[in-house]
Amino acid sequence: MSSAPVSSPSTDDASERKATLFCQACGHASPADGDWTVRTVGDRRRLRCPDCRSVVDERRVPDDCPSPPVQRYVDAWHRYWSAWTTLLDDGSRADC
Repeated sequence: MSSAPVSSPSTDDASERKATLFCQACGHASPADGDWTVRTVGDRRRLRCPDCRSVVDERRVPDDCPSPPVQRYVDAWHRYWSAWTTLLDDGSRADC
């Protein structure tokens, strides 16, 4: 009984296939950081095919940066103000 050797793809070929995006509309292939047209609007990042302009990939961009100090300050005051008004307003207001 003889066994045929199992062939596996070369490491270069396997890594190239994993890092390559393909356009479903026209078949254009390029690495993820290749010649795709990249546009970010709001919190979405969109990759378009340079040949046919079809959307190849669209993902949400993670919010890695913390909010600016001024915004954190305003948010903190808003929380404090809400806590104080809730504490002082027991729901029994007298009619004037």
